[in-house]
Amino acid sequence: MKLALLTLGTFGDVRPFLALAYGLEERGHQVTLAGPENFLGYVTETYKRPYAPIGLNSQQVLESEEGRRWMAAGDSKQFLEAMARITHDKRFAIERDVAAACADCDLIISHPLLLFYAAILSEKLNKPLMLANPFPVTPATSAFPHFLATTKPLPFGFLNKFSYRLVNRVYEKSVRGDMNEWRSKLGGLAPLRGILYDKLERQGVPILQAFSRELVPPPNDWSSRVYITGAWKIPQRYLPEEEKAALPDDLNAWLQEGPPPIYFGFGSLPVLEPRKMVQLALEAAAHAGTRALIASGWSVLELGAEQLPNSVRLIRYASHEQLFPSCSLIVHHGGAGTTHTALESGTPSIICSTYADQPFWGERVAALGVGAHLPFSRLTQDRLLESIRKLQTSAVQQQALDVARRIRMETGLANALDVVERHLATAPVYRN
Repeated sequence: MKLALLTLGTFGDVRPFLALAYGLEERGHQVTLAGPENFLGYVTETYKRPYAPIGLNSQQVLESEEGRRWMAAGDSKQFLEAMARITHDKRFAIERDVAAACADCDLIISHPLLLFYAAILSEKLNKPLMLANPFPVTPATSAFPHFLATTKPLPFGFLNKFSYRLVNRVYEKSVRGDMNEWRSKLGGLAPLRGILYDKLERQGVPILQAFSRELVPPPNDWSSRVYITGAWKIPQRYLPEEEKAALPDDLNAWLQEGPPPIYFGFGSLPVLEPRKMVQLALEAAAHAGTRALIASGWSVLELGAEQLPNSVRLIRYASHEQLFPSCSLIVHHGGAGTTHTALESGTPSIICSTYADQPFWGERVAALGVGAHLPFSRLTQDRLLESIRKLQTSAVQQQALDVARRIRMETGLANALDVVERHLATAPVYRN
């Protein structure tokens, strides 16, 4: 069959869909993978596979001054408003590109950020639809609230469930005008009515949840068409040589010459003053009596790396899969991909969340007893040091190893492929 995979967002949103594309192709399907235009070179040059760019540069948006400011604020309302504004400005390019990606497909599998586009095309083209979630945006559950409403469980289950309706209403209201405009242009489609997410559930659209059951145990009120598969990892045989290569010799030697360092992954955070963040990491590591490895993404010379003590190493980037097991603690932004990789390594985490699903993963890691959640907007040296000390215990280390063992046994990609193939003939066409 011909399958269209639609994704939008950051690196952590594209890689799971790339893994799914490889898996589906191995099972004999033809796959069109469509995603943000800024990943065109990454997929076509690094991975040597076809990719259909969607007319939005997610990296440019997130790295802009405005993008970093609303991320640093950690305000969900700002996030929803920003997403609606961005997609409004780019709507004609997005409409054109998603329509081209789905033109001759037999099934559409969509990331939640493109769900409205996917649902409209499903209806217009009479093509079945599936939803693939890197985070639990739907369906509603009484087990925990929508992460854009609050990350703390509400006192009653019905309030948790109502939070999904609240968030969905706010977001749908912000995009309804654009979606109805497109529906009118496509012809034959009446204006949207009701809440799309509610209709997905009623119509039995299969939902793939691309995360671990360790982080999100299946809620009792999710239907049999909701599948927590485990994370989707690109098969080793498809990884380019640069991603399989060992850590640089000098970095590996530094890791071996002393105790495991704390890893600070500031490169993905909305850091407006890099020098202050490096100083914060240096002082926290010094007070905790440990070494520090800072992955900044910024110019080494710009930050004065030549003046750092030997107990501190500043790098641009290194493979998380290879690096994390050599660290004593991982301080990161809490993206779904990094969170799962840290858990698999058996290394505790401090998640300094900013926006979207990151606070949710921070709370889940803390609830598992293998990490702490420290929102970036509340990040100070004292709070960071307090979190580090709480996690430097043998009990936390053992719990992290136990969770890692269970997560490594999950076969997320294979599970997802089985679900897709099981529903090829039964997935419904979306109806307004």
